[in-house]
Parts: sequence; structure tokens; C-alpha cells
Amino acid sequence: MGRPSGRRAARRQLASALTAELYRELRTGRCAYCRWPARPSAPLTREHVIARAKGGGRKDVRIIVAACARCNHRRGCRDFVPFLLDRPRRISSFLDYLSSLSPESIREIDPRVYAELYVAVAIITECADLGPEWKREARRLCRGRLLHRRRYAARRAVHAAAGRLETIRRGERSTGGPSCVLPGRRSEPSALRLDEPLEQLGARLVSLLSLRWRVPGEVAERELKRALTGSALEPGSILDAVAEAARRDVHTDVLSFDQWKKRPRRKRLRVDRRGGMRMARGRAA
Repeated sequence: MGRPSGRRAARRQLASALTAELYRELRTGRCAYCRWPARPSAPLTREHVIARAKGGGRKDVRIIVAACARCNHRRGCRDFVPFLLDRPRRISSFLDYLSSLSPESIREIDPRVYAELYVAVAIITECADLGPEWKREARRLCRGRLLHRRRYAARRAVHAAAGRLETIRRGERSTGGPSCVLPGRRSEPSALRLDEPLEQLGARLVSLLSLRWRVPGEVAERELKRALTGSALEPGSILDAVAEAARRDVHTDVLSFDQWKKRPRRKRLRVDRRGGMRMARGRAA
């Protein structure tokens, strides 16, 4: 076999750089969830953001972060979003961890990680006005199919926005560099116990995506809104748009949020135990 092509060699080089930076964080960094510093006698552990039981690769450095043994043990195989919402300060800690990485490593992080963060910030924004009852509502939104739909929608939005920006970059060269979206003011409920306002969380996440996509923050926010709502001209921030869509009726919420549609039922032939053919009732495909 010959040597790898230029693009493949560059990708391997970036992956090796991300691996080296991960090892540095394990030895001298801080926990991505609680900011606990690493010590020579107690280094940090490898934490899979996308759990191995949920499809994460064991050696995929794009989904591995440095975390202390206590946080790693507490999470186990739980979903990433409910684990963050149990203690919302973990969102700020995780954003601090990503911000400490080099721009090349930020671009190599798996897009599913940003989608999971986006879902966590969107859910906590939706529950912010409920006061002490916000945690009960957050737990309801993190159940089964409700969480799956939001996760699916966020992943589709990140993928669609990245593809559209890549197409624009190939045709135009005036996209510019990354910039930070300034958050607006909002009364912060004391029940959430956040380290920073909600708008600041959303702005930092959009800034990381703009750095990954190499576009200004305003462009990244506009493309995310276009991918989620179908239009980039609606007022308000993208997190407010997602929260408003989630407050609608159940059926319209599903259709507008992730374009999920009920598939038609069809009849299928099934072989019974006696070896004959009979027409069975249709099941959902």
C-alpha cells in the first residue's frame, strides 16, 4: 500500500495532536465536569462523552475528555444531557474545558458533542422560568423519546449547518474569522445555580461552533436557526426559538422540531409454525 493522501495525512496529524492534548489534560488539566485539578498521584481518567454502551468508540479521541474518577464513576453509562442537568454548573465547566483546547482540537471534536451540549442548554433555557419546579420539568424532557427527538434534531441541525457553510466557503472566500455573539440580559432564577447567565452559555457554545466552522458567530447562529426552524429571519435567539417550539402542542412540536413523521402501516406476509403463508396485520415499519 502507498502512502496516504494529503487530506488523510493531515487528518491523521490533527488526530495525533488531539491525542497529545488529551494526554496533557489527563496529567495536568482539570476535570471537564467539576474542575478538579489533576495531581501526579491521581491523574484524571478518560471519559467518553458518547458512552461506549450508546455507540461511542473506545479509542475515538474525538469523544473523549479528561474527567476525575469521581465524576466518571457517577456518570457511568447515563446519557450526557441528564447528567449535565443534574448539576447545571457542569455545563459551564464543560465549556471551559473545550475553550482550553487549541483551535485545531476544537475542530476535531465530534459534532455529536456540540449537539449534546446544545440540547442541554436548550432544555435548561426552556425550564428557566419555572423556578423551583425546573428540575422536575427537566427530568420529564429527558425521558426516552422526548430527549431522543431533541438530540436527533440538534445533530441534524449541526450537520446541516456545517454542510451549508462548507458549500458557501467553497464558493465565497469572505466568510471571515470567528467572533463571539454578545448575550442579552435576562433575569436569572436563583434555583438554577448557574455560574453564568443562560445567554452567556448559549453565546459560548455558538462561539465554539463558529470557531469549528471558521465563520463569524452571527453566521453560525443564523445557520443553526435556519437548520432548526427553516428560516433565519425569525426574531429572538436560537435557544428562545427552540424553547418556543417545544411549548407547542405535542404533535406540532414533533413535526416542527425534528421533521418526524409517522410512517404508514403496511401489510406483511408471515410464515406460521405450520409452514403455510398467511396475511398478518401490519406493523409500523
